[in-house]
Amino acid sequence: MEKNFSKRITALSAALAVIAGSAASCGKKSESKAEKKTAQELMAASYRAELIDTDVEFEDVRDMKQLSDGRIFISKYDYESTSPSFYIADSDFTNFEEVKMDLGIKDSEDVNIASGLAPDGNIVVMVTFIDYGDMEKPNYDDPNFDYEHFDYEELERNIKQTYKIYTVDLEGKVKSENEIKSLDDYKGEGEGRLSVGNFCACSGGKAILTIYGNAEEHYVVINSDGNVDQEIDLDGMDWINNISPIDEKTFAILGGGSSGECVKFIDSENFKPTGEELKFEDLGNSSLNGIFKGNDEYSYFVSTEKGISGANKDGKTTEIINWVDSDMGSGYVSAFIPVANGEFIIYYSDYSSGSENGIYRLTKRDASELENTKVISIGVLYDDWEVKQKVATFNKSHDGIRFKIEDYSKYDEYDDDGMATASGEGQLKKDIVSGKAPDIIVSYNHGIIDSLYKKGLFMDLYEMLDKDADMSKDDIMPNVLNACEIGGKLYSLSPSFSVQTLAAKKSNCDKENWTVDEMIDTYKNLPKNMRFTTLDCKESMLSMVVAVLGDAIDYEKGTCNFDTPDVRKLLNFIDQFPGQEEVMDMDDHNAMMEMFGGDNIKENKVLLQNMYIGNFVDYTETLKGQFEGDISFVGYPSSNGKGSVLCLEENFAILSNSEYKDECWEFIKMFFTKSDDEDEENGGMYGFPSLKSEFDKMAEKSMKKPTYKDENGKTVEQDLTYYTNDGKEIKIDPLNEKEKDFIVDYIKNTTQISDSMDPDVSMILMEEIMAYLKGEKTADEVIDLIQNRVSLLVSEQS
Repeated sequence: MEKNFSKRITALSAALAVIAGSAASCGKKSESKAEKKTAQELMAASYRAELIDTDVEFEDVRDMKQLSDGRIFISKYDYESTSPSFYIADSDFTNFEEVKMDLGIKDSEDVNIASGLAPDGNIVVMVTFIDYGDMEKPNYDDPNFDYEHFDYEELERNIKQTYKIYTVDLEGKVKSENEIKSLDDYKGEGEGRLSVGNFCACSGGKAILTIYGNAEEHYVVINSDGNVDQEIDLDGMDWINNISPIDEKTFAILGGGSSGECVKFIDSENFKPTGEELKFEDLGNSSLNGIFKGNDEYSYFVSTEKGISGANKDGKTTEIINWVDSDMGSGYVSAFIPVANGEFIIYYSDYSSGSENGIYRLTKRDASELENTKVISIGVLYDDWEVKQKVATFNKSHDGIRFKIEDYSKYDEYDDDGMATASGEGQLKKDIVSGKAPDIIVSYNHGIIDSLYKKGLFMDLYEMLDKDADMSKDDIMPNVLNACEIGGKLYSLSPSFSVQTLAAKKSNCDKENWTVDEMIDTYKNLPKNMRFTTLDCKESMLSMVVAVLGDAIDYEKGTCNFDTPDVRKLLNFIDQFPGQEEVMDMDDHNAMMEMFGGDNIKENKVLLQNMYIGNFVDYTETLKGQFEGDISFVGYPSSNGKGSVLCLEENFAILSNSEYKDECWEFIKMFFTKSDDEDEENGGMYGFPSLKSEFDKMAEKSMKKPTYKDENGKTVEQDLTYYTNDGKEIKIDPLNEKEKDFIVDYIKNTTQISDSMDPDVSMILMEEIMAYLKGEKTADEVIDLIQNRVSLLVSEQS
């Protein structure tokens, strides 16, 4: 589920599928509190992670496997070496023995190496030797390298590749060495090199490779003698993430296709698919990162960005390790081994700066550690790395308190056509009304707050600001407070925001905050050979309707008004456009490049462009690159003069029945910290900071070139640049004071929230607008049905 309106408005081109909520009816708040789980139950997947201190530097471990004698084989990648790097560690990880081998590769040779330990205990290595012919290997790190004028096509014509496959024992002795033949048959015409992706070592010195060439992926088996044994046909799988031996007879292939992610299996003897397929559907929307050999309890272990789950033969999963609950932040596991006493050894790479990369031993937390721990829950609607990072930081710095994330995206369900049949938003709303919701919710969609605030379910955050010694309402951007405030109370607050609007070159359309009639007149008088928007079709034009519907519901009065002249005019206006499939062949690469080219505004091929303004650097490059400084914010058509909308990023609310309101507020405040690093924008978060002092500082910096710190800590100035479709680089000047004041004033005067429809209303809109798109109902019929259905729903909820 996407978190902001800038994504959701685009999603309307897919018929509002992602904003669908479950059609739950809301009754009165339950008088009885939901049964509370114990801390031990809530933290069942919590482990203590110990970084193993090693004499060897392990920066990039590709694989670890436990040998029959209990020792651990470690495959690490060394970018500076022309030889693969392997170590064998004892079971306690106190001693490391390097597997030294001589493959006869000279230090001066340019090679790519892929390798791994096969199930039979031998190491299989594939080496790609790169020869540049009459040219020298380009030094891209040279500060004087001329990227613009270098002849890359000539380089590709000169490159020749040869390949070898080696079988090596654990003592480092080379048992076989052979040239790989026939791989160049997979290269595309005119291509100088072949790319090797996934590599899986097999018994008997064989290997499975993913080869990229001729604009296709091929999955081939290479014999130890260097001959291509066969291609593997993975019907319905368009891409592969990784290949792993599950047991001596079977390899698991993790990948996906049009029907989503899945795992297929192949026989290790004949390399034929077994016909089995697992989708691990109870993992929800979590992306699969890897699949590993199981143990006595589980057939497999699967890793996601959230943690590790054990799976049985049918694909039913149980969460074993949760990264956040184990103070590990948000990361990726490239190697995973279950060892004695219920412990695990992993190689972990962290994305969120919450933990150090390295080899970890994970030990289950003792129940006594959690006996007196307060466990405070946070409900999110997708896997939010910013929230995860803050949770990991808070939990590691506080004793006796732990925040736990509940990801409601696990309730998102879709039919075979990709249409939503249930959503996390809908389930979250049900839980709030029934009193079962988490202590804090991160709504992203303000409509949940709007539709439920009258029931007294959320606390007034002004109470927290009034008594807080570090932050007051005067420290918050007024437009953010204006947007989040309802009836003088602050039921939610967002630490960052962006602004969305429609923009045109002023020389083509000199209007600001236009009406529906003005927009339609502009379209009628459009110059020849100019498109109105990037993609002039029914689906994209519906974004206009969404903007107009933003203020259609008055939750305070319990009324709505979708039946307006503007809405009728817009739907009738949309009727004249073809469907998306009639306008664009998504498989036509050249047509796609032309349709979505970044220079279309600049070259007067397109009138309007959606503008997502979340930082001054991107805005400056767009303003002076695409629009050449000639810009007019026409906004979304409206009769109230509010053409731009405010997109709240994380939007926090504290439930009034939470026992831990002060602790919740302490956590929320972590998102409102001032940056100590002059080169860091908004603490690394997307969007403008809601802290006024940080926003003002960012605005002042927009009149200077951006800076960053190099590896020595020195501040380096960067050029602002715009790249044209043909690759030309244009240097851009920072904003001058007049340009800065203009955009700052526009941002500060944007107070209308973009995303304020609760999931029940979203479901109704999806159903009716889909019927309209399919031609099953007229515009007038759809408007009447939406008005009647939403009126009944809103009056019942009020």
